[in-house]
Amino acid sequence: MREVWPDTHVTDDSLVQCISEIRRALGGEDAKRLATVPKQGYRLTATPVPDNASLTAASAVPGQEHNRRRLGPRMIAAIVAWVAALFLVVVAATFLFNGEAAPQETLTIAVLPFENLSSDPEQDYLSSGLAEDLLTDLSRIGAIKVLSRNTTFGLRNSPEAVSETMKDFGATHMVDGSVQREGEQIRISVQLVQLMTGSNVWAQRYDRQLGDLFDIQDDVRSKIVDALSVRLRPQEQERLMSTGTSDVSAYDLLLRGRHFEASLDRPGVTRAISLYRRALDVDPGYTEAYARLANMYDFSSRFGWGESAEADRVLAIEMAERAVRLDPDNPFARWTMGRIMSRLGRTPSSRDRAMQELRAAIEIDPNYADAYGFISLVYVGGAQIEEARQAIGTAFDLNQTPPYWYYQNRGIVSYFEEAYALAVKDFLRAVEMSPTAAFSRLWLAAAYAMTGDVDAAEWEIEEAQMLGEPQTVTDVLKANPIIQDPEFQNAYRSGLAKAGLPE
Repeated sequence: MREVWPDTHVTDDSLVQCISEIRRALGGEDAKRLATVPKQGYRLTATPVPDNASLTAASAVPGQEHNRRRLGPRMIAAIVAWVAALFLVVVAATFLFNGEAAPQETLTIAVLPFENLSSDPEQDYLSSGLAEDLLTDLSRIGAIKVLSRNTTFGLRNSPEAVSETMKDFGATHMVDGSVQREGEQIRISVQLVQLMTGSNVWAQRYDRQLGDLFDIQDDVRSKIVDALSVRLRPQEQERLMSTGTSDVSAYDLLLRGRHFEASLDRPGVTRAISLYRRALDVDPGYTEAYARLANMYDFSSRFGWGESAEADRVLAIEMAERAVRLDPDNPFARWTMGRIMSRLGRTPSSRDRAMQELRAAIEIDPNYADAYGFISLVYVGGAQIEEARQAIGTAFDLNQTPPYWYYQNRGIVSYFEEAYALAVKDFLRAVEMSPTAAFSRLWLAAAYAMTGDVDAAEWEIEEAQMLGEPQTVTDVLKANPIIQDPEFQNAYRSGLAKAGLPE
């Protein structure tokens, strides 16, 4: 195994399973022709099938009919299978020694939210959290494309349309499952379905204690990778082995926090901060808890939900720095640092740091749609409009049902390309998806003004101000330092002024 597949995820029982299948195909006494030679390998004992002329002549010899039966099509198929197996090993070794890799089928996986079968509906956090982490793990494998959470997690309520919908999004396989927890006992069922045929590629049920949760996750991930015949690079194997914490109770607190965080309102963010801090009390080295705490302090600072917006801003940067320092190979930590530095940083080097962190997140996780979506805005800030267009395009390719801010960022790119009608279309979509997104309304106002629709622009300015956005052009630019290029600042300033916002 080490010589032929050193960088491939192949379990030790793979060859044994192949031999077993060949013996099953041979059947009966013929199965014994494929013998195990201890500490050496396997030996196939068989007589070559004679040509047609020999068979015809032999048919007149007493007893020869028996031999001809035993050397018939089934034996031929078995010999061909065995030779094919040896051929595949040789081919694999040839590719390995030539430093090349055989091409693989394009795999696109859809991970559905796991169903909560517990009697307590508050256990939803556990079922959805486990599915989300599986999705994240699979997305870190370069050979697999994974549909985003936004694409798949809204489909649990319409199971009859799920398979067709996933195929429409280009998925080849779907992972579905359920979680049932009663006290410390947990039952997890998972299945991998090939969408083209509708057949199960792999399925298993686990009845364990909650403390075995990490072992279950490792086994599910490993079995899915095996079933898909995916070759893992060494760095991918190492990354997937990292759980972030060795304490299940800390992980449970983190999943609870993520559940409340999803609301992104003041009560949810406040509760999430409390739970993430408790997780860090249990495990002070928990990278993801620091990163998520950083994001929550960022929101608290932005909307004034804490006692001091400035204090929350400082805490957001401090928590993000700790997360990156603890695990520089954690893409979420790098994305968090990049996002916060691009928005909260006030030094000339903040944009460079944001770009560095977001690029690192993409390098670690090539399927990280949000990283592409956010780096597009950082590109815009530096007047790199072509790079921004490519990045936001990649984000949309990776996430077929994106959140509102994807449309907002694409609209900003169009605005600076002077494609104002396209910008209006995307800003309108962003506002429809998130009516309280005041930042999107300011951009919509500027775009409306540049198209000449001043009445609509003035109305959007009023809406944005009612939602708490700054009252002057200077304050808007100051509150959003990501646009640093002077020419782009003037273009945005011009749109806001035409929309009626005072200087």
